[in-house]
Amino acid sequence: MQEVADNNCVYRNEIHHSAGERTQVLQDVAADPTLPRTKAVRCSNCGHGEAVFFQATARGEEGMTLFFVCCNPNCGHRWRD
Repeated sequence: MQEVADNNCVYRNEIHHSAGERTQVLQDVAADPTLPRTKAVRCSNCGHGEAVFFQATARGEEGMTLFFVCCNPNCGHRWRD
């Protein structure tokens, strides 16, 4: 059975975040239980010895970059390798 659409318009929802909102999203990443964690790094901001990490493309660069986010809930510092 096929259903005929009343309208063939495709919608696109663009979400724009302020810099502060992006920072909060990255801090929430530290609490994500699905991301790998490492104790082989030390946060240069607070000295905490645990961070989550993930790979993503860095803005303006080709290839993947390894990003770290400090697991200290009072810090949330992020850096890349």
